[in-house]
Amino acid sequence: MDRLKEPSTWAGLGILAQVLKGFFPAYALVLDGASAAAGALAGVMTENKPKAQ
Repeated sequence: MDRLKEPSTWAGLGILAQVLKGFFPAYALVLDGASAAAGALAGVMTENKPKAQ
């Protein structure tokens, strides 16, 4: 669940949505929206720094 708080995860989901658009062109509008939302989240979130021990 901690992975959902990382921007790289959301960027990857945005890319996955764009790849899926090639396989499911009927859902292109929905997949574009999901890709835009995931990309916006990835851009707004900050990368968590590892905790020093």
